[in-house]
Amino acid sequence: MKKELPESVSILKSLYQASEVINSIRDYGELLEKIMDIAINTVDAERGFLMISDEKSQEMKVEVARNLRKENIINSKEISMTSVYNALQSGEAIRTSDAMSDPRFTENQSVALYNLRSIIVVPLKRIDRTIGVIYLDSQTTKKVFDEEALEFMNAFANLAVLSIENAKLTNSLAIENKSLKNEISSMFHFEDIIGASKQMRQVTELLEKISNTDVPVLLHGESGTGKGLIARAIHHNSSRKDKKFITQYCGALPETLLESELFGYKKGSFTGAMSDKVGLFEAADGGTFFLDEVGDLSLTIQTKLLRVLQEHKIRRIGDTEDRDVDVRIISATNRVLEDEVKKGTFREDLYYRLKVIKIDIPPLRSRKDDIPILVKYLLNKLNTKSKGVDGISSEAMSVLMQYDWPGNIRELENMMQHAIVMAQGELIAIDDLPPEISHKNIIRREVFSKKLKDVEREHIINVLKENEYSRKKTSDVLGISLRTLQYKLKEYDIVKHEQ
Repeated sequence: MKKELPESVSILKSLYQASEVINSIRDYGELLEKIMDIAINTVDAERGFLMISDEKSQEMKVEVARNLRKENIINSKEISMTSVYNALQSGEAIRTSDAMSDPRFTENQSVALYNLRSIIVVPLKRIDRTIGVIYLDSQTTKKVFDEEALEFMNAFANLAVLSIENAKLTNSLAIENKSLKNEISSMFHFEDIIGASKQMRQVTELLEKISNTDVPVLLHGESGTGKGLIARAIHHNSSRKDKKFITQYCGALPETLLESELFGYKKGSFTGAMSDKVGLFEAADGGTFFLDEVGDLSLTIQTKLLRVLQEHKIRRIGDTEDRDVDVRIISATNRVLEDEVKKGTFREDLYYRLKVIKIDIPPLRSRKDDIPILVKYLLNKLNTKSKGVDGISSEAMSVLMQYDWPGNIRELENMMQHAIVMAQGELIAIDDLPPEISHKNIIRREVFSKKLKDVEREHIINVLKENEYSRKKTSDVLGISLRTLQYKLKEYDIVKHEQ
């Protein structure tokens, strides 16, 4: 006996139920299958085909081919393509209760070839275009599509097309997000932490060892040495790379405000707490939390941070319940925390918890061998095609090598931005450097008439004298290895100056 379709009220109920199902699905492939199954089951079709237009070729492609038993149909070409083309061209649904006798299908060979009886084809239309069609058919006279079936399918198609477009957008955003994450991860490889000096090689070797662990890391170094960059590199090379990386500068906020930012608060816990607030530790759950300038934390917050490290729990301000958090903590400071512990301004137990692995980031003045490499890297990073700056003069490089760089790499990057903007030719010249670097440098303008090796020779002799001819102290001041110093002493024939 033929399945009776519901009356108008029942059709609305069926549409509501269908909309609840398809609007809950975000996966594109799963959604198309569910749309097909709902259409087949509701109108009691024997077969159904969902075709979507390819965005590039604009050709219709069968995405889903199913039967009443929710089985995939192997041969998806056994349909009436004439009815599909007519529906696409007219933009209107097509229905026939008997294709064999319908004059619109008399010349359609597929109808006779595949013994097609009843057919419905409904376009999936947006305002400006048709993105596909839903095709249903039956091969027996027991399953005939009537006007109520067509009414349902027209309404259902309007719901389906919105869900398909939303799923496409969600899928596209997911791909874009994954691509962006991969791009971000590629930006933070350890080998991209620029430096060939012994100090930086030691840093990168240590980073590679700790990347896939969850141990706390303490980064110590002057402002501008790249502690934040290294923290991100640790995160993006760890098993937590797909989770959040959250940063909080500890010296920027008053104690009470910083505490609420880190741990959150309960509604009504203080004046102005109009609703519950999730703290940053909760927000970073599963990921990495970077505490920049951790030495600025008050003793009160230090105590709460210690609990996070020991018990992996936090409690919001004004709350009575603990919350579990799984975060890897990376901290950074430019202070000597051992001294802060002695002064009583930093908890000793917290210090040892934070410094399971301690990494000392060397200042730029102690690794000047890296300056030419950094300059080349920054030229490629900051340069624009319109400027066409592709190098730096030897005189300008000499100035950079002699400058002490109190602002470290951050200062060097700012200087390079300035120099590229000011440059008039392909090479950065001395006059393109900021005045505080070019005019107040150890090397004065009158020495630029000398050859570079003469300037370097004189500087090495002066540093030797200042350090009572100690090769070890001299190499440390120059920021080069003892072996490199010995090579230069021999090259410049200045061994006699040690006497």
